Amino acid sequence: MKEIISEQNLVKPLDIEIFQLFSSENIFEISENLIKPLPDFDKIGKIYSGKNIEELLKNDSKKTKKEKLKYKNLSLLDLLKPILMPQIDFDIPSDLAFYKPLFNYQIQGIKFLITNKSALLADQMGTGKTVMSTTAMRILFIKGKIKKALIVVPSNLISVWEEHLNKWAPEIQSLTINEEPDIRNIMWDLNSHVYLISYDTLKSDYKRKENLLKKFREDIDLVILDEAHNIKNPDTIKSKAVKFISENSKYRWALSGTPLQNNLKELLSLYEFLNPEFKSEGIISQDEAKQLIQPIMLRRLKKDVLPELPDKLPPEIEKFDLNPQQKDEYEKVLYSEKERIEYLIDKHKGEKNYKFILRQNIIYSIQKLRQICNFPKNSIESPKADRLMEMLSELIENKEKVVIFTNFLKEGIEKIAKNIKHRFDGNIFVTYHGKMNHSQKKMAIESFKNDKNKYIFLGTITSAGEGLTLTEASYAVFFDLHWNPAKIWQAEDRIHRIGQKNKVNIYNYVMNDTIEELVIKKLNEKRIMIENVIDDIEQTEEVVSLDELFEFLNIKKRVEQNG
Repeated sequence: MKEIISEQNLVKPLDIEIFQLFSSENIFEISENLIKPLPDFDKIGKIYSGKNIEELLKNDSKKTKKEKLKYKNLSLLDLLKPILMPQIDFDIPSDLAFYKPLFNYQIQGIKFLITNKSALLADQMGTGKTVMSTTAMRILFIKGKIKKALIVVPSNLISVWEEHLNKWAPEIQSLTINEEPDIRNIMWDLNSHVYLISYDTLKSDYKRKENLLKKFREDIDLVILDEAHNIKNPDTIKSKAVKFISENSKYRWALSGTPLQNNLKELLSLYEFLNPEFKSEGIISQDEAKQLIQPIMLRRLKKDVLPELPDKLPPEIEKFDLNPQQKDEYEKVLYSEKERIEYLIDKHKGEKNYKFILRQNIIYSIQKLRQICNFPKNSIESPKADRLMEMLSELIENKEKVVIFTNFLKEGIEKIAKNIKHRFDGNIFVTYHGKMNHSQKKMAIESFKNDKNKYIFLGTITSAGEGLTLTEASYAVFFDLHWNPAKIWQAEDRIHRIGQKNKVNIYNYVMNDTIEELVIKKLNEKRIMIENVIDDIEQTEEVVSLDELFEFLNIKKRVEQNG
């Protein structure tokens, strides 16, 4: 009598129940699964006939080598990650509870957004625009007004929005599109209520996968732009990507505490997003700008809606003299850069792009001089650093937290960090800058907020100056200043916002008889104009004009007719 066993792994005992079947003289041992009835399935996929299968196989054999290798660099985990995401549940509960009580002005802001398909929420920084827009979006989902939304934010605010969505819209499923390009190709096709993406990632996918975005935008209901001044230049790929993906959206909301930073052209770019039927001719008067923007804009100031918020004291400007090494370097660089710029004036006069060439080169020269004002080239010692260490000693002794801003990485963040490590325990501070990835930035914020021994948040104005909430600190030090007042206000308001319990103290460091004195002079001039931009729109020039750049380097503009 022959005996046949179907189990191939002969060195292990069978770990499944075995049944014996008899057929004439043969005995067969088989798995119980072969004699179980087929289970009932609640859901049935597409049924393929023999003809369908033949067509699929035929098409598969015609795939190009490039298509077959499309995902060759992805790991199994990469491919499984999108598939293993929870299935979207479109049945959203109808009850509405809030994470925290809302202020009356926030309720008004939510109503403003819900009742305006095109809306610019321009409340001053620190009033809770993220809370208002998240809650308004949540209400639209619950009421069935929208089913799909896209939120576009600066990359450093991804974690901020993830946190707000979890707390203020817990029943809404969100998907953050910030993986590698090949994984994003899959993620764009996944179901979700809300898709969260950075401006830079959207720009990248617009450049490489426009057809993918074209398909995605077909059924989009709401697009929210945070820090919407990111599309202030209508000619950039970033602006074109935003306007492309929002083409079919029913609702368009823009959030910005500083919607106008430089000139009226920026406001027009925002308006084109909010009202795609509007086509700008590039020239607009003050009255025309008011008529366009006021019907769809809501603007409130902190002093009006948050009278209980502690004061932000006027900045204290502390001035220092260059040390001997700095002074020697500064004078040499100033002399050589003036010669270089004057050579470029003679070389490029009469050329079409004359102004652009000079502007870029003068800015480069100014940045070199500003870095010397922070530190000499091969040293971590400077008057600014000495004063900062004194201030930090006092603040840490009093268990006060502080945020330090700088424009520079090497001649700012890195050298300040070395001073802190040399003077104090290296574990008392976190850094935050553009070369850190998303998870590193998120960890830095959480550490500063939750660790009572992390007294110092050291960040660049570009990366840390917008969108963050750092109310654990009530002191801010600008190691060097940005020449756009709006950027400085944004940075100051990381600590002067809802949740702050103490008066806010601001310190600005400036070097005597240097380009920094000219920068602060221009800041004061521009501040007056920009303060009135939204409430009483004025025609303003670029934050720093070419004439002013010439003045910074003490160069007479010799070619009036050029450019």
